[in-house]
This record gives sequence, C-alpha cells and structure tokens, in this order.
Amino acid sequence: MQDEHQVNEEDKLRQALARLGAGASSRSSKSRPLTPTPERRRRFVRDGQVVVEHQGSRGIATRNPSQEDQEEIERLRQSVKREQRRWEEAERSLIDIRAQLKAFETREAHAKIQITELNRELRENQDAIQTLKASLHQAREQAAEAARRAPRPVGRPRKEAAPAAVEMAETEVAEQEPVQWWVKA
Repeated sequence: MQDEHQVNEEDKLRQALARLGAGASSRSSKSRPLTPTPERRRRFVRDGQVVVEHQGSRGIATRNPSQEDQEEIERLRQSVKREQRRWEEAERSLIDIRAQLKAFETREAHAKIQITELNRELRENQDAIQTLKASLHQAREQAAEAARRAPRPVGRPRKEAAPAAVEMAETEVAEQEPVQWWVKA
C-alpha cells in the first residue's frame, strides 16, 4: 500500500511539474483549437497618420560598453565640462562688461551735464565781459567828453595835483609814442 501511495504521489508530482514546466507551450497547444488562425488585415498609412512600431524589450540584450566606448564617453564628458566652463566664463565676462558699460554710461551722462553747466557759465561770463566792455567804452566816452567840456586851467597846476598830472601826462605820452626798444634809456 505504501508503494501505491508513493507511486500516486510521484505521478501527482510529475503531473504538477509537467503543468508548470511545460508552461505555456503545453497549455497553449492544448487550449488552442487546431483550426488555422485567420490572417490579420493590413492597414496602410494614410496622409497625416504616423506609424508607431513597438519594440519589445525581451529581445534586446543589454550590452556592456567596450573600453573604447568608455573612453569615448569620458572624452565627451570632459568636452561637455570644458564647454560648460567656457560658457560660465563667458557669462561672467558678459556681466563684467555690462557693469563697465553702465559705469561708462554714467560717466558720460555726468560729463554731458558738466559740459552743459560749463557752457552756460561760459555764456554768462561772455555776457558779463561784453557788459563790462560796454561800460568801459561808455566810461571812456564820458571821460573824454568831460575832458572836452572842462576848461583847462591856465598857468601852473597846484602842487597837490602835480604828481597826478605828471603821471597822467606820462601815460598819455606812453600811449601816443611807440616804445623805442633799440634805444637804451
């Protein structure tokens, strides 16, 4: 009896293993009818449609990159890092140049303001000079006219006025006569 029991258990285990081990192939062949499968109808791409193909991941084996591939990847990474550093340096340089440009524009604006103020001051000074020249010219005319109207004293000038009169006479002589530089005094 025990032998029969063992045989039954072995048979049961074999059947279970057959079911598990044979898996889909044994079950699929038994579950499918033997009638031929109808062919799928092909659909053709029309204008405006996009063909999508699905790639199964089962058939793709992950390959380990070779030494050359790894060197190429590392070289490309280094190249990307260099380009990133160059880009960052260019950004910093651009920021510095913009700051310098702003400083120059500020200095230019200040210089323009200063030029405007100096031009205004120059015009005011030129107007003041013209006014003083006109006043001087008018004063000279008045002095000349007063000298013509005033009677000349006959005789000797007073002692107090003598030094002033001598200086005035010397000034008139100096203005009228050219300087003779070749003659030593």
